[in-house]
Amino acid sequence: SDWARELLDDPESSWQIRLAQDFDLRRYTFGTSLSRVEGFHDLQFDAPSSNLKASIENLLDRYKKRPLAAIYLISDGNGTDGTSLALPDDAPPVYCVVDSNSEAASEDWSIGQVSVSQTNFEDSPVTVQVGVHRVGGAPEAAIVRLEPLDASDDAEVLTETVHPDENQAMLARFQLKPPRPGVLHYRVRIAPASQEEIFENPDASRESTLANNDRIITVNRDAHQYRILYVCGRPNWEHKFLNRALADDDRLHLVSLVRIAKKEAKFEFRAKGTGSSNPLYRAFKEGESDAEVTESYDDPVLVRLNTRDAEELAGGFPKTREELFQFEAVIIDDLEAEFFTHDQMTLLDRFVSERGGGLLMLGGRDSFKNGNWDGTPVADGLPVYIDRVDSPPTGEMAWKLTREGWLEPWMRVRDNEDDEQERLGSAPLLNILSPVRSVKPGARVLAEVESVREESYPAVVVQQYGRGRTGAVLVGDLWRWFMHDASTEADDAGKTWRQTMRWLVADVPKPLEVAVETDPSGTYLQACLEVHVRDREFRPRDGARVEIEITQPDGTAVTIDAQPSLREPGLFEATHMCRIPGPYHAKVRVPGSDEEPTRLTEIGWASEPNAREFESAQVNHKYLETIARESGGEVIEVSELDASVASLSRRDLPAMQVETVPLWHRGSLLLIVLALLAGEWGLRRWRGLA
Repeated sequence: SDWARELLDDPESSWQIRLAQDFDLRRYTFGTSLSRVEGFHDLQFDAPSSNLKASIENLLDRYKKRPLAAIYLISDGNGTDGTSLALPDDAPPVYCVVDSNSEAASEDWSIGQVSVSQTNFEDSPVTVQVGVHRVGGAPEAAIVRLEPLDASDDAEVLTETVHPDENQAMLARFQLKPPRPGVLHYRVRIAPASQEEIFENPDASRESTLANNDRIITVNRDAHQYRILYVCGRPNWEHKFLNRALADDDRLHLVSLVRIAKKEAKFEFRAKGTGSSNPLYRAFKEGESDAEVTESYDDPVLVRLNTRDAEELAGGFPKTREELFQFEAVIIDDLEAEFFTHDQMTLLDRFVSERGGGLLMLGGRDSFKNGNWDGTPVADGLPVYIDRVDSPPTGEMAWKLTREGWLEPWMRVRDNEDDEQERLGSAPLLNILSPVRSVKPGARVLAEVESVREESYPAVVVQQYGRGRTGAVLVGDLWRWFMHDASTEADDAGKTWRQTMRWLVADVPKPLEVAVETDPSGTYLQACLEVHVRDREFRPRDGARVEIEITQPDGTAVTIDAQPSLREPGLFEATHMCRIPGPYHAKVRVPGSDEEPTRLTEIGWASEPNAREFESAQVNHKYLETIARESGGEVIEVSELDASVASLSRRDLPAMQVETVPLWHRGSLLLIVLALLAGEWGLRRWRGLA
């Protein structure tokens, strides 16, 4: 900024005088927007962004049909709106002025790209990766600190020391479990290892600027509780231990529908007094008739566990979209296909493909081929072929992960490969497997079992199906792992089930979803919120009212209404100008009606224009050279500026001078008119018309 002021502030400088003599000189400044100025005597470098790309494109658009000779660009080349500049073929040359001798060579540390991702790990569901850049100074390690922005959050301060690699790149990685669901803001700060004191005393820094040493990140940990419907053909150990594993997870709620007796055939003749009701239900409640509390012989006896209320699943497995689509996932265990009607199996298929839910089938005695699932709508969505199967292996089988299984975080329990290998090596051997013919194209085998003959069989197979995902756990006695863990302090089997369930519901759509785009133009000054609203049957809900209450960094609240989008049904959009840097928190509310309940959700983001503006404190020579080369200009040193300006008028420039001359002032036109008049008169005389 000091160098630019010295170069531009004097309007009597020789190069500016020469440009004004030879051309019609126009002066512009750019920051967030392009502005024309009369002079550069009052330059203020306080814009929150440097939209270099947009400014050049705007300038070319203004002079699209005018004789623009050239552009002299004085900038460090660090545009905040990207580098994908597309210049037209007739663009004027751009001369980028730099001064290599005066560029700062002091030390500067900065935070590069920061990513926040949700994982299916139980202990560390959020992963934060921070890129660290260094320019100048001696190579040394950096200290990266992650601390909660809100002091009321009971979260510890995490510190990571990173060392430069051969390319001088550094990456810090944090795994954390937020203390509560909802929106949480954290601050990432960096300092060289030799200057750790600048965390408490910024004045002790030797860097060019500390504006790029910290960043605010937002963790949107949804408070939504995912509901999983477990349907089982008989009480078994798998259900017991799965229910126990999910009981301590506040994000997962297991609703069970367990059959304790199959339906029996109707008989026309029965002994006196037996009636038509199943004796398993009789005399449960005193004072009620059998007709009120019992099931008939031709109905299965079902037990409901962990239901929302007394009405949920009262009629057995859901028969309508509204009933089934309230769940995020369905697990089928040890249950034959004839338990479901054809309409219910079609509904299950749509639950995955249209609603985007998760479906998992476990390998019990009546699952897959043994349950006659072949040829059903559910079989179409499973990741394995079950039409023809080989004989199951005999003897005990050992569990092992495939290459793709090692790459899936939710398939692993321990922190490193050695510990995981040790865990799998000590796991109990398995005995029950539902064999399949093969896996479907696009499906992935994540785990296998190996027989005593060293033959491998698929054990866990998953695939995407429509908008959702399906999985097949072909082993039927994973409960042995829980028996093994009961004798140790580890809860590896419980973690395995919890992480599997989190994977199953990870990307399932919710009735109300909101997303925010905070950087559509590189300014960080505008937040575009997109809200998807769906009804009970998960169809787009048009005509809803969407209220958004935004809490700004200074504590003030602003309420806006999202408007329906023309892009797709059920989508509502709203825009908020983030004039105050810092963290933002939005609460989205869709009022209910007689048919629909009230929906609530929240989201957060951070507006930090300085983070992009000061990301680099060095001149971006590469981008300046690209601009000059694509426009036909060049990068010139400030010492060569006078010579460049002096020779500009003699160069072959794409400037066009448009002249307007009346046709009647041309002698050739007069001669043509006279010739036409004489010819017309002669023709008339020849024809005897005159």
